[in-house]
Amino acid sequence: MPWMVALVAATVLGTIALWIYKRPAVQSATFVVFGGITQVQVRGATAQSAADAFGEIGQRLRKDHDDWHAWDPSELTRLNAGLAAGRTVRVSESLAGLIREAQRGYVLSEGLFNPAIGRLIALWGFHTSNFPILSPAPTREQLNALWTQPPRMDELQISADGNVKSSNPLLSLDLNALAEGYAADQIAAILARHGIRNALINVGGDVLALGDADGRPWRVGIRASTDTVFAGAELRGHEALFSSGSYAKWRAVDGQRWGHVLDPRTGEPAHGAIAVSVIHPSAVTADITTTSVMVGGVEAIPRLAKVLGVACVVLVTEDGTTWISPAMRARLHFTEPPKALRETPDLGKHCDGSERPADTAASTNTS
Repeated sequence: MPWMVALVAATVLGTIALWIYKRPAVQSATFVVFGGITQVQVRGATAQSAADAFGEIGQRLRKDHDDWHAWDPSELTRLNAGLAAGRTVRVSESLAGLIREAQRGYVLSEGLFNPAIGRLIALWGFHTSNFPILSPAPTREQLNALWTQPPRMDELQISADGNVKSSNPLLSLDLNALAEGYAADQIAAILARHGIRNALINVGGDVLALGDADGRPWRVGIRASTDTVFAGAELRGHEALFSSGSYAKWRAVDGQRWGHVLDPRTGEPAHGAIAVSVIHPSAVTADITTTSVMVGGVEAIPRLAKVLGVACVVLVTEDGTTWISPAMRARLHFTEPPKALRETPDLGKHCDGSERPADTAASTNTS
């Protein structure tokens, strides 16, 4: 559909590059960061305010990239080395904030979202930007050797002034599952400081929409595979549309595609879902939810939605069934009818968190 902005995660790795495009009332900048593309489009801002904001965003993203990288030398890798040696490490305010949000996600998801398993992610070969992964999968012996003391985020302590320590030497942080959401919220805060109210922030294919596009909603597309956009949505006000899936970052195991999202309960890639998308006012919460639902599956949606305050969820399973919450169904436009469409129990709210009238509740059905 030509009106949609396709959300495509890039696989470019490197330092930040910046391109700025201008046309009347539209200012856009593109950054290469986190192994992908970040784009920021603003409407109705002066050229000077947009340029100032883009400059600050570039500096912020460069710092984030240098601080948060999970395998290239960074503040995070230095922290992980210190934790493995049993030391207490002082971290920057930015990294401390990201860690605190990761701990919140761990608690609310009851451990389905667990960034403490960085060693496991590395063992599976997912510390890379080159996919698919063709090297042999880890053996059961290798997994067992690492998994004698499964690391948990509640084994990590962080003080008010940013001192971090761990009671488990196998704990190693990989914060990639939260980086895009946290960065998107940072960008939104920078735009607000520069008086910019209308913008579309695209971090590696995940989107945070602010205000509107010249009086119209922002229109975006959702992928459930690398080559098709299966649905579109309209966003406005302050709404994030975040996705997680196994279709872009994966490895082959016994002739099957195993995605990069790992199940902390088993130590293996999560199975059942191939793609999850969420709409929520908070990009961080949306990011946490997509990963948690990828791991927990359809049966976990009602519980996760309640504790995380999310009402708009769509999940595509390995057998091609699309599960969608009633609030999300009211927001999506499918490019073609899904193979099988089923509704989750009504989650009682609209995407923005406001209450849904009782008469709009829908029972589970197939169409």
